[in-house]
Amino acid sequence: MDRLFKEFNERFYSGERLLPVPGEKMPALRTAVADVQETDENVIATVELPGMKKENITLTVTENMLEVKAETKEEEKEEKEGYKSWRSRYRGFYRRLPLPSAVDSESAKATYRNGVLEVTMPKVEKKKKKEISIE
Repeated sequence: MDRLFKEFNERFYSGERLLPVPGEKMPALRTAVADVQETDENVIATVELPGMKKENITLTVTENMLEVKAETKEEEKEEKEGYKSWRSRYRGFYRRLPLPSAVDSESAKATYRNGVLEVTMPKVEKKKKKEISIE
């Protein structure tokens, strides 16, 4: 039971919608496979988005969160004498990742090659504590 609740909470707080809202048609967004690494200067996130084009990827970086959404929609219509065909295809990925350290979202850089998105975000320098004297 503990594992079940832990998985539910992880999915809920990651921003993944668990159940559709009644009356709302919600396309199925799969959870993208992701990895976050921290170095001395940067936080590097690697997200797998197979079959996506970089034009279809939306990336949002805040001080402590990375959000990746990718969607493609395809429609085919074919009409011949006595025959009509219409096909629709939708694929999507979504992932919201908490970051281990505060980052500078303005200086973040992203590259996308062979279905793998890599986002490099420089860490924000922590303010040093300063001891002051009491007058």
